[in-house]
Amino acid sequence: MTTKIDANKREYWERELSKCIRCGTCRQFCPIHQVLDDESYTARGKLYLVDQLLHSDFLLSDGFVEMISKCVMCKACAANCPSGVNTYQIFMEMRQEIVKERGLSFTKQSIFRALHWRKFFDFGLSCGAWFQRLIFKPAPDGPGQVARVPLPMAGFNQRRIIPNLPKRHLKQLVPLESKAQGKERYRVGFFTGCMLNYVYPQIGQDLIRVLNLHGVTVITPREQHCCATPLFTSGEVEIARDLIHNNLTAFGGLDIDYVITACGSGGLAWKEEFAKVLGESHPDYGLALELGRKTKDISEFLIMIGLNLEELKPLQQKVTYHDSCHLNRGQKIHEEPRQILRALAGENYVEMKKADACCGSGGSFNLKYYELSRQINQKKTGYIAESGADVVAVGCPACLMHIQDGLEQDGIQVEVKHIVELLAESYGLHEQQKEERS
Repeated sequence: MTTKIDANKREYWERELSKCIRCGTCRQFCPIHQVLDDESYTARGKLYLVDQLLHSDFLLSDGFVEMISKCVMCKACAANCPSGVNTYQIFMEMRQEIVKERGLSFTKQSIFRALHWRKFFDFGLSCGAWFQRLIFKPAPDGPGQVARVPLPMAGFNQRRIIPNLPKRHLKQLVPLESKAQGKERYRVGFFTGCMLNYVYPQIGQDLIRVLNLHGVTVITPREQHCCATPLFTSGEVEIARDLIHNNLTAFGGLDIDYVITACGSGGLAWKEEFAKVLGESHPDYGLALELGRKTKDISEFLIMIGLNLEELKPLQQKVTYHDSCHLNRGQKIHEEPRQILRALAGENYVEMKKADACCGSGGSFNLKYYELSRQINQKKTGYIAESGADVVAVGCPACLMHIQDGLEQDGIQVEVKHIVELLAESYGLHEQQKEERS
């Protein structure tokens, strides 16, 4: 089956493709190529296929779709391309064309439709906390869990470390408005994202308490939903636009100075992707640009307003840092997390080799291609082990989960923590929280 490309999209692709000088620089930065050593899966190889699609009766074959799908969307090729080819945008738009022609897989279609209905999705994840042990069992041949019944389409047939889902979600645990301690300096809206809301609510609570300590009032809208990154990076645009509209509506009416995120992909979505996915003709386009300009990652925001150094208690553990792809190459946030960690750990902070190398998570990529994502992950866990650190700090909860899985399965005794967890520990906020509960 051939595909018809929109004229504007065709013009954009041809302009970008004309920049590619076939130098192959992308080969050395592509985590997929580093594992598979196959030219077809490099940016250069995929751009050649896209060029064939534009200028011949090239078919959207299963093999072509597989090559476009086997990409973690880490932005490494685009960031290091000497000609400045926006490969990330081309591959994302190519996936949209594939969905138009062939549709989504049954699994993704089911998950994305469930995501569309926030209350239904909330209910399903709440049930997951109660029934998780019925679905999974300890792996017989090492650490991790496996599905009790075959779940190949969901990517859970493989042995992996799966966090225990909390019985209550973050938005159920925190008030709509958490007041600043002392004089209010700023008012912010907190975009929780799916991982902090459904999987790691303690990290979200830590973030709110850290901000309160800095004189920041935090509003956590109940109506917010998924950032839609898994959808639009998979080629599903229509449902993604509905989710984006819901989020913009939830935050658009708030009296806030900033939108705060603690996830590399979620922050990138707010800053750039919302407006791109909606398009200039969409009624929410202006609001997307406005809120995008107000969006700050938590580390970026804390450095901007001034980190509270007086109440910090130095960490005694040796700490290193992993750069999330969408936080580092997407949002261009590299130094701010390191400034915080140096303030926390001093000489106990160590820089790991290839800190910006992808961990292999890639959102839903690790579900469909778990073995491949684990091979990429093993390179990262090797760099972590070489650093000699006791703790690896991250700025993205998806990276946290995938790296934790890899370290435990590889038998490497290193803790993985979000940077706000370390801040909360240093400020003594965990002890304060325990006292409030008792």
